[in-house]
Amino acid sequence: MKGNLSYKKFLTFAVLAAISTTPVFADTATTTESGKTIAKLSMEDLGKQNTTRQETVASGDTATEAAIAAAREGLSEAAQRDAIEEQRKRVDNSSLATNDKEVKVITKAGGDKLEEAQAAGVETAIPQVQARYFTSLTEAELQKYVGKTITHISIEGLDQANQPAFLSLLQGKIGDAVTVEGISKEIANLGGSGVLSEITPVFTEVPEGVKVAYHVTLNPVIKGVSVEGNTVYKTDVLLNYLGVQPNTVLNTIAVGEKVQGINAAYQRDGYILAHVKDMAVDDNGVLHVSVVEGIVERITPHGNKKTKDRVITREFNQKVGQPFNKFLVRRSVEKVYNLGFFDDVNVRLTQGSTEEMVNIEVDVLEHKTGTITLGAGYSDADGFVGIVEVGEENLRGTGDKVKVHWEFGGTAGYKNYSVSYLRPWIDRKGTSLGVTYYNQLNEYTDYNEKGQSKATYDRKSNGFNISLGRQTGEFTRDYVTLEHRKDTYVWDNKDSSGFRYDTDVNGGPGSGYRWNNEGYKFASTGYIKHNFGTTNSISWQKVFDSRDNVYEPTRGKRLSSTLQWGGHGLGGDFNFYKFTGEARTYKKVGNKQVLAFRARLGWAMGDLPYSQLYTIGGSDSLRAYEDDQYRGKKMYNFTAEYRFPIWNKVSGALFTDLGDAWDAPNVPWFKHSKTFNVSVGAGVRVTTPIGPVRIDYGISKDQKKFHFSFGGQF
Repeated sequence: MKGNLSYKKFLTFAVLAAISTTPVFADTATTTESGKTIAKLSMEDLGKQNTTRQETVASGDTATEAAIAAAREGLSEAAQRDAIEEQRKRVDNSSLATNDKEVKVITKAGGDKLEEAQAAGVETAIPQVQARYFTSLTEAELQKYVGKTITHISIEGLDQANQPAFLSLLQGKIGDAVTVEGISKEIANLGGSGVLSEITPVFTEVPEGVKVAYHVTLNPVIKGVSVEGNTVYKTDVLLNYLGVQPNTVLNTIAVGEKVQGINAAYQRDGYILAHVKDMAVDDNGVLHVSVVEGIVERITPHGNKKTKDRVITREFNQKVGQPFNKFLVRRSVEKVYNLGFFDDVNVRLTQGSTEEMVNIEVDVLEHKTGTITLGAGYSDADGFVGIVEVGEENLRGTGDKVKVHWEFGGTAGYKNYSVSYLRPWIDRKGTSLGVTYYNQLNEYTDYNEKGQSKATYDRKSNGFNISLGRQTGEFTRDYVTLEHRKDTYVWDNKDSSGFRYDTDVNGGPGSGYRWNNEGYKFASTGYIKHNFGTTNSISWQKVFDSRDNVYEPTRGKRLSSTLQWGGHGLGGDFNFYKFTGEARTYKKVGNKQVLAFRARLGWAMGDLPYSQLYTIGGSDSLRAYEDDQYRGKKMYNFTAEYRFPIWNKVSGALFTDLGDAWDAPNVPWFKHSKTFNVSVGAGVRVTTPIGPVRIDYGISKDQKKFHFSFGGQF
């Protein structure tokens, strides 16, 4: 028997060899500025479910390897791998669950169903653990006894009580001839018990043949177990899962299967660099289990010439000092891309200062975020009108957004303008602050329930709003908005037509007027008073948004609910309440096709002005109908789209819309009750430097209409 020190070293190796799994860093290394790139991870890589790979660790002991090879009946390496695959077993690791609530939230919302998997009790398929043991017998020595008759079989090194159990593992019988295959199988049968560290057959020649005595050494008795380096799973949970009882002989196969279950649980929960690195038994009989979790040492952006590093790193759910988690990193990449500053975002892993540390390098490709728009128009009524708009989505690389819009000229002396500013982070908690001021005079057309134009006029609107947003969860955000606005009715003799809301005059043929009130006494009934004036309101909005890409989503959902309080102590001319709910969901089908659904409901009560009524109709709600054709205090809307790529930056969509708005007591000429208005159609989307352009053609029961608009549908 070997000395204690070398024996312990061998035992440590035997345990590790029995449970060898995926190496931490498996990709080919390349040199970078930051050191060695050990892995490049794309969004697809981060989304895949990793499975545990099994790799053979060479023992360096030719006798041991010879015995193992013989026990496998001389199978080729490929055949041995196939044999291992055929012996895959399932290990229940459902008792292991990450304590990271953020990981659970992200995987649940992202469709990975981590919580469901843990609750159901995941049984992870792993290759059957192979026994590892030492034998000093060589094939050359064995050849001396091949063909001789076995006259006696015994096992040495065990107490009498354990002899029957181990003898039952032997298949050879007295009277059999000695063969290389037979002895190798007997060694493998004994080794398969998992509790032996050394098995050496000793042959004693006698006149009748040979006596075979298997000299064996038991693994040490385990007095206790210590787990080190773990942060994801609690120590007591790991100890219970390993199930090693004090004062029992170490079984390398049983422990190996449990260790593979631990490694598989790490993989399942997204900790793809974590694994059991080492196991050793000390002189006091304590089994030490060493865990490496792949701690993130640094997160470093690259390629951001304009954007400041902190703008990128503050979006990361994966934090420095925590174990690398693919779910957190994937979500982080989504959030960085959704900033809207980059054409591409990727991450790569580099070796940290130690083998147990890893660095994350974030490679981004910036695009231009500033826009300048110049435009001009001419009409007989208004003359020449100029338009200037300047916007910046990433002001000085801070992530702040600013936009200034100005319209000027015309016979009426246009001075339309709006200014908006958004600071997405005003503190370390991701609180946002947005301010908008506007002063505009625009032409509006009111339609009746049949889509017929009833009034064309100008409406002057000026006011401001201030909005505060706060991150309340990984996918949830709350907004509070204060708004003041004043709407003024303006009749322009040059281009206004239809109903005139500031008079009771019923102009007939030859009267010189281009309008006819059809008997409605708008002035006497106070139509303008009930529909135009000052509105002061405060709104609270709750948003849940798990979309992978806010610009072109392929999975996830966006849910929102908004409560608006108008007047009722806030001043203004109107007192009302409004509740609006919206749900959007996306599902990827095929390679790049997406099914997108949206549902909206709205309900209001009180004295609502015309500008606050819900509107349905047009490119953003009910195609094939006029813009804002339906208005009212109640609203529903549903849209389903099938989106598919056509070529490069051109995509198509098939759609169906359903919706209506009704109950407008302040609009006496709008006689409409709830109906089902349905349309179907097709459209094309083109990505341009100034944003997406949409062209849709909708068909309804009574109407057909093209719609041209900027921006995505939803």
